[in-house]
Amino acid sequence: MKNLFIIITCLSSCLISQEMKQIDISFEGEGRTYLIYKPINFIKSSPIDLFIGIHGYGGTASGFERETTGNFNKTADKYKFLTIYPQGKIFYEKKFLRKTFISSWNDLAGSKTITSVGETCAVDADIYPQYPNCKSGGRCSWTSCVNDLGFIKEIIDRTKNEFNIRNIYVAGMSNGGMMAQALACKYPELFSGVINVVGMQHQGLSCKPNSPVNFIIYGGAKDTTVPPVNIRAADGYFYEPMENTFDDWSKQFNCKSLVKSKKNQFDNINEILAFDCDNNVTVTSILNNDSGHLWPGVSGRVGYCRTPDQDKLNYDNCKEAKVNPWGNDYLISKILSSD
Repeated sequence: MKNLFIIITCLSSCLISQEMKQIDISFEGEGRTYLIYKPINFIKSSPIDLFIGIHGYGGTASGFERETTGNFNKTADKYKFLTIYPQGKIFYEKKFLRKTFISSWNDLAGSKTITSVGETCAVDADIYPQYPNCKSGGRCSWTSCVNDLGFIKEIIDRTKNEFNIRNIYVAGMSNGGMMAQALACKYPELFSGVINVVGMQHQGLSCKPNSPVNFIIYGGAKDTTVPPVNIRAADGYFYEPMENTFDDWSKQFNCKSLVKSKKNQFDNINEILAFDCDNNVTVTSILNNDSGHLWPGVSGRVGYCRTPDQDKLNYDNCKEAKVNPWGNDYLISKILSSD
């Protein structure tokens, strides 16, 4: 699964906005990092929405901004929201003379092996490097075991104390999408909207919150990395079908109305909208029949931004993905309008 991402060589001519700032904090005795971006014409005292963008497995905070979404800061400028990009826990797996960069998020599903429906991976599945601090996850576990939910909650609290935050949204891709969904389940009262992009949680572990929150779940029909329809991925790991998660959230929020539609302005998309739900939230399922394990609008596998000094989180040299900007606009405008 995770080994499908291509490591992209970062070019010094591709600079991240000068407005990007790295913040280092201590959380539960460990050093953690995130990036913050203030949109053009930002006024600190004015009310502003906050968006949190979460990278995938093997990714970086800057990689989400630049390569996963094709410069998410431009979207922040367009819609005038403050943006934070947290960095997942990093370690290097050392084998012989090689060392492999690993980063991930503990969504409370990927760090487990046993579920009520069996193991999260097949007997012949690929086994991924396990974090040194993970002692009890089992052979199928592949994410960090640290308290990532608490880490992002700490970032939110710090940001609310510093800025006049109005509404909070979170979006993530792949393992980051799993994490976005987990955050909604743990802290639904914090978020006005949540977007999970190609991040189906493991079969039997797809969570739903106790109180309603606007939710978009997006999948690529050609995705064999985290498949939205077939349960088994190419690497032998099992994922909850997107339809089941959509149904679970719709029923949880007592949604009374359903609309199905097809769109083909950019890609061939099947969309289902559940509405007339508790607290007037909406639940949306988006299946892109023309795409795989990619952010909408991104063409080809672009990988994630990495530098030789990535363990020091040097974000100065990153390559921008080639994208059609419809993807960011489609998802962001939809989640903002649902609030």
